[in-house]
Amino acid sequence: MRRTTKLGITAFITTAVSLIPSAAYGAEPGTYANWALSGSNGNWTAKGTPAAGFPMASMASNATSVSSPSGASAFMGPGTPIGAAYGSSQNMNYLNISTAAGITESTSTWTFDSPTPAGKWAFAVGDVDADRVQISATDENGDPVPAAQLGFQSTFNYCASSPKPGSCAGPGPFTDVPTWNPGTSRLTGNTLDTMGASAWFEPTAAIKTLTFKFTAIVGFPVFQLWLATKSVPVVVPVGGVTPECPATVELDEPDGTPILDANGNPVTAETGANGEAVIDGVADGSYNLHLTTGSCGEITGPTDFPIIVKTEEGPVNIPAGTFTVFVPTLPATGTSIGAYVQTGAAMLGTGAILFWVGTRRRRLS
Repeated sequence: MRRTTKLGITAFITTAVSLIPSAAYGAEPGTYANWALSGSNGNWTAKGTPAAGFPMASMASNATSVSSPSGASAFMGPGTPIGAAYGSSQNMNYLNISTAAGITESTSTWTFDSPTPAGKWAFAVGDVDADRVQISATDENGDPVPAAQLGFQSTFNYCASSPKPGSCAGPGPFTDVPTWNPGTSRLTGNTLDTMGASAWFEPTAAIKTLTFKFTAIVGFPVFQLWLATKSVPVVVPVGGVTPECPATVELDEPDGTPILDANGNPVTAETGANGEAVIDGVADGSYNLHLTTGSCGEITGPTDFPIIVKTEEGPVNIPAGTFTVFVPTLPATGTSIGAYVQTGAAMLGTGAILFWVGTRRRRLS
């Protein structure tokens, strides 16, 4: 656990964070989960989170086949109901899940690291046509969540929106949609093998587990799952950095514990040519930003800075001057000493190899 630098919270709230227009940095209203998948027939696991700071979902499934397509050809476009609320899922991966062995019912369960917030996140179920999906949830105490609190919004066909996903073959009209029965918590297709039949949900209760039981009606079907949440980018300018000597900003819990992505790595962003580090998608919450840099630069101010993200207020822009790095330069050329350090290290390594080769030759002679 890292010790953080304490700053006056009142001053932080009133002066430390300013907001920039949502259009900046291509900000979308939300982010879709990136899934890290592993396993094999009947024993699949996955981890995914739609945005930094949102509870990580760990999935277990006994399906015969589970895959995580890229989202390039099947996606929730901006014209779909969930796309209008959370942005397009194009080029963001999702889960493709089959039935279990012998075309029997498969069970796939998301278990969140902590209960999800009520509202500001959604899930979508796609390609429900010749099959049905029963959806249930439990709260942090293990008690069932009422079907009404799953937050069913509507059914739709993602092939009917523009741009039309590449997986939607033919001219349409793509009018097929499934039917939601709140009494049985079941989403049922119309038994025809079509494309794009979907539904979406915005849970109104805190959820710990979410389970999908998938059954074939005819054929060998699969269904699709997306997980999305509201998120905004956090933009962090760092003074003094150069392209040869960048700095890295890490997103932490308020106590300094790093927030991890689906692959188990800390969420970080490196400064670019303009000296800004951009953490693309961050969910609502309180965080700490931690600054690090390589041996070519020295941090001259705070290394930690607390932030509060409220997605309804838009992207977060950290004021210039909050983080500063000193990179020494050589007076004659103005070149960053970092470049010389890197070159010197390479030369030292080459010299060591030549010395070893020379020593070896003397021993052999």
